[in-house]
Order: sequence, then C-alpha cells, then structure tokens
Amino acid sequence: MKRRDFLKSLSVVPFLHLLPSTNTTASERQRIVVLVELKGGNDSLNTLIPYQDAAYYQLRPKLAIPQKQVLDLGEGMGMHPAMKPLLPLWQNKELAWIQGIGVQGQEQARSHFTSIHTWETANANQNTEQGWVSQVFREQRQQLQGIAVGDGLGPLAGSGFNAINLHDPDEFIETISKLRPSNATDNNPLLAHIMATQQKLLSAGVQVSRQLQANHDIKQQFPTGEFGNGLATAARMILSGFDIPVYKVGLGNFDTHVSQSVLHQRLLAELATGLANFSRVMQQHGRWEDVVVVTYSEFGRRAAENHSMGTDHGSAAAHLVMGGAVKGGLYGQHPDLHALNAGDEQYHIDFRSIYATLARRWWQKPSPWGVAEIPFIA
Repeated sequence: MKRRDFLKSLSVVPFLHLLPSTNTTASERQRIVVLVELKGGNDSLNTLIPYQDAAYYQLRPKLAIPQKQVLDLGEGMGMHPAMKPLLPLWQNKELAWIQGIGVQGQEQARSHFTSIHTWETANANQNTEQGWVSQVFREQRQQLQGIAVGDGLGPLAGSGFNAINLHDPDEFIETISKLRPSNATDNNPLLAHIMATQQKLLSAGVQVSRQLQANHDIKQQFPTGEFGNGLATAARMILSGFDIPVYKVGLGNFDTHVSQSVLHQRLLAELATGLANFSRVMQQHGRWEDVVVVTYSEFGRRAAENHSMGTDHGSAAAHLVMGGAVKGGLYGQHPDLHALNAGDEQYHIDFRSIYATLARRWWQKPSPWGVAEIPFIA
C-alpha cells in the first residue's frame, strides 16, 4: 500500500460511523435536537422585545425597535421584524420563547471563551471537558451520536459520546471516492488492518452516497452561506435515515458592540429564514414532529445601548425553542427593565433547565442536573 493511501485511510476512519444503525427503534430515531449557536452573544432584548415598556425606549433611544414595527406576540412582547418568517410557527403554537435564562449562583462571566464553555458543558468549572449532551448520553455506542456542522463540537464534546465535525456530507463521499480498492496481501497485521479499513470505507461511501442522493436537491431549499448550508446538511442527514440524535450548527457574529442595527437585522433575518425553511422541509417529509430546534448563546447584552450605537456583554437572555412537538408560548418572566442587575436583565431561569427538559421530556433519559424543567415539551 502506498503511503498516501495509508494516510487517506487514517484521515477518514471516523466517518465509518456515518453508516446507519440497523438496531435502533422508531422512537429512538424520532428524538432529534438541532442546536443553533448564536455566536458572540445575541442581543435578545432586540430579538424578543418588551415593546410596551417605556423603559426599553429610554434605555435604547437609538437602537430600540419602533413599536409599530414589532411583531406582536401578546403580553406586551414581540419579535424583531426581521423574524417575520417565524410568525406562522408562533401562530401554530410550534414556537416557544424562554425568557430570563442565565447562570445560577455566580456573576455572569463576560468573557466569550469562559461563558460559552459554561453553556456548552453546563458547568462553570473551566477544567470540565464533557459537553452537556455527552453527559445526557452516558451509554457508549459505536454508532455515531452527534454531528457538529462546522468547527467545534461544543456541547457534543467528551469521552464516551461519538460525535464528529462535518462541513458537508458530500465532502465525505468525495474523499472516499478517491480511494482505490486494493487486492494486495501483507503479513504485517497493521497493514492488513489498514487495508481492511479502506475496504470498509469504500463500502461506506457507496452506502452513504446512495442514501444522500435522494435528498441532494434539499440544499436548494435553504439560503446560501454557512448557516443555510449547515441546516441543509442536518436536514439531508435526518431525511436520509441516519440515526443521529443531535446536530449543532452556528450563526454569527452577534458581538454587536458597534453599529448594531443593520448587522443584527441581517443576522436575525438569516436565522429566521433558515429556521423557517428547515421547518418547512421537515413538514414536507413528515419529520417535523421528530425534531426540536433550540438556540443558545454565551450571554445576552446590556439593557442600555452604548455610545457606539451598539450593546456590550450582558447576562440573562431569551432563547427560542421550536418543533412540531413543542408547546408554543412565552415561558418565564418578562424582563423588568426598572429592576436591572448592574445594568443587566435579571436572571430567572437556570440555563440548565432547558437541558434537563430535553433530557427527560424529549430524549427520555435521566437529567444530570437537579434543576426545574420547563413545560415547552409535554
């Protein structure tokens, strides 16, 4: 075997786990979570807006969204107008907003690195390496359990949880197609193993290609760009029958210290359009009841605008959950902008409550955290 073939085989061995399992039940296949990281710290106060609160306009004389533009959700709350594509999901009670989410028992870290590590591990201890998803799935499986589309496993990281980074499943197929079968024999056990692995990869490539081919055109139903491609990849894998319970995609940069309005509007429009298209594709193929989509971010932003037409790092925030099995509505307390904590919205819900709800009510597994659940899933 040539050295370059040897190296190629080693580089794609992890993708053997893309092969679908034949031992899973229907209920296991229909418990999927798509995690959407809003990178940089989304300004949730201009996402889910307390548009009837005069304090909102006093704190943000330039950045506040005019009341007549806000998409009314009731109870004095509304969405940014750029999120209009998600309005039908709200009206169908398939979209929930969880308000006042924060970190319990400590001052919210304002470092991007420190805070996102806390959110992704469900632990403020920076030495913790186990992502919160891998803490839920404690049993080890050879079968692939998670895909992070793009860079960084985040919540999927950790020993015992079988997850990979994948930019595009077509890249896997292309890599495999460049390998050539070998009929060579070798008495060296290591080389014999490598050649056997290469043969398995060739077989895997054929099988994965066959399964994905039927859903190749799905990519055309999503916006171009990294976020749209990430959602398209997740959709193709789900609809192609791969038994993978969790996907992670990302959108950013939401670190809007300067000139926030235009950038934030563009990002929220990209988020809403992508998620609306994802839900539509899932509905068309009868899988919308099987998927829950959840956003998260390292922190919210300060209640008041800064002097650069932007907002600085804050703490508590609101995040959305959507899916055919989601009980839509507003959860948690509306922000009280007359009772800020050092310029931030008050924290009311432990961020791990979302994880505990997904663990117990969706994946039907024990929760590693002794926190209250949120009834956005029955």
